[in-house]
Amino acid sequence: MRVTLNIDNLPSIKAYLHRSLPDHKPSRRVEATARGLGFTTYSGLRDALSAGAVTVSADNRRFCAELGIPFEIDERFNRFLSRAIARIELHRVLDAHHLLTQRGFDSAWMRVSGEMDKPLSERVTMLEERRKEAYEDDWSFDQFELAWIYLSRQQMIKSLNRRTGSYGLKHRAENLMREFGHFRPLGNYVSNGMLIAAAYSLGFEVRPIAPDNYNAYFNISMVTVNRSRGRDVRSTNENPRLVAAVYGDLDREAA
Repeated sequence: MRVTLNIDNLPSIKAYLHRSLPDHKPSRRVEATARGLGFTTYSGLRDALSAGAVTVSADNRRFCAELGIPFEIDERFNRFLSRAIARIELHRVLDAHHLLTQRGFDSAWMRVSGEMDKPLSERVTMLEERRKEAYEDDWSFDQFELAWIYLSRQQMIKSLNRRTGSYGLKHRAENLMREFGHFRPLGNYVSNGMLIAAAYSLGFEVRPIAPDNYNAYFNISMVTVNRSRGRDVRSTNENPRLVAAVYGDLDREAA
């Protein structure tokens, strides 16, 4: 996952890594951060960000090596740096779309939730809790990254595609792991809201399906949606090799 950082993002990254790795010295954490983001030193990272925004991706293996943390490729627990930068990008989206939660387009007035019999104050509190979960839960960052990776190889078209919505596409993202074995460190679950957040991040046109509905339509091509299922125009059978051709390089980076 590639994220554009600016100098104002450094305190957030440092705060997250302090929370995740409190037993490591701050000076070692920041130097490991710089090397994991492709810089030689932290001062070099700061100088680059002071000059303007920089697009980076996280090398979790390098970050862990700098801190002496044992790294296992199949473990989900050593993705500290990836989560730190995914958190930055997810926060940008959530700050711009105040009613987005893991459910999708959310509010205290959603009749489909079955919660309208509760007092408004309780529904507002529940919404705030769902917002907090999306904003700060490590699981949200992994879901968001898997959804972002999935959508990053989808083609945009000029008009909305009403043949498939966010809820169906979130299952397609999950199947990269469940059906085809890719992106194991990210797990195999993506919430509807994190799929929508990833679409916003990547610049898709996003439109709610209906006013009282969690889901969204995007300007996404069915050709690339089908290809990410292992299907092309000549066949309706799933072909894992087609999926590997689309996502194999990103799978190696995500590890």
